[in-house]
Amino acid sequence: MSLPTLNGTARLIDAPEIRFSAQGTAVAKVRLAFNARKKDDQGNWVDGDSFFIDGKVFGQHAQNLGDSLDKGMEVVVSGRLKTERWETRDGEKRSGPSLLIDSIGPSLRYATASVQKAQGGSGTGKQDAYSAARQASSQQGREDPWASDVPGTAGSGAWSEDPPF
Repeated sequence: MSLPTLNGTARLIDAPEIRFSAQGTAVAKVRLAFNARKKDDQGNWVDGDSFFIDGKVFGQHAQNLGDSLDKGMEVVVSGRLKTERWETRDGEKRSGPSLLIDSIGPSLRYATASVQKAQGGSGTGKQDAYSAARQASSQQGREDPWASDVPGTAGSGAWSEDPPF
C-alpha cells in the first residue's frame, strides 16, 4: 500500500532550513501552512481552519528549494504523507505527520517567477550521468547511435533508403 498524497497551495512559515547528512546529501526542511480562506457575508476575507506540517526534500531538489523559496511565499506543493516518530530528551515517545515533498514551487497566482535550469555540481544529475556514460562508451570504441542520420553510419551524414536491419 502506498502513502497518501497531499497536493495543494500552502505558505512557507519559515525560511527553508538546509542541512547535510553524514553522507553529504542535502536535506531541506520547510514548515508549511495550509488554510481555508473565504469571504464572509460582508465580503471580508476570513481565515478558516488551518493545517500545519513539516516537509522534507532531499538532494539537489533540497538545494534548489533553498536557493528559490523563502519565508512567507505561497507555494504549490505535492508530496506523500507519513508519520514521523521521535523521542524527546526526557525519553517520551512522540509522533506527528510529515510530508515527503515530491514537487514544490512558487505559486504564480499573485507573483511572478523567473526559472533557470539548476547547475548541479554534485555529479549526480541526469546530465552528468549521461555525459559520463557517453564518455565511457566512446572510450570503449563504441559509436554513438544518436550522432548520425542512419544507424551504423556515425558521423557520415549519409542517408540511405535501405532499412537498417
